Amino acid sequence: MTEQHLRGGIRFAAGVFLISAGMQAMAHYQFYVAGMGLDERRRAVMEAMQSYVLVPRLGTTLWTLHCMFSLSFAIFLILAGTAYWWMAKDMPVSKLRALATASAGLCLAAGLLVAVAYPVVHTVAILLLSGLGFTWAAWRGRGAALGRS
Repeated sequence: MTEQHLRGGIRFAAGVFLISAGMQAMAHYQFYVAGMGLDERRRAVMEAMQSYVLVPRLGTTLWTLHCMFSLSFAIFLILAGTAYWWMAKDMPVSKLRALATASAGLCLAAGLLVAVAYPVVHTVAILLLSGLGFTWAAWRGRGAALGRS
């Protein structure tokens, strides 16, 4: 049963990443591509960011950079979710617990850092939920790495 918990916890974290990627991609489209929900103040901020050119040769504005980070976040969530899903499926059990332990530490520490430095609920929730999934996998799967069921 511990191997099932180990793989299940990592799949849970992967699912958090993949669902969050879909949410981020939809929010990116609504707010950056389609411009839905932009009131006058938000539109003024967008126009100010578009007028601040960072790389004149390429036409890169502060708005372009902001949009790139939003889209990149969705892409990295897709990559992480997919990679963890495949690792939970195919990786040997002896390697999975170490992966779950390291990933739990990283996600929980990053969640704490983001909560303190840049308290954005969406990102903190992603890191916390995935960190809890990895913690569950590492804790409940501790016998699987030793060959115990």
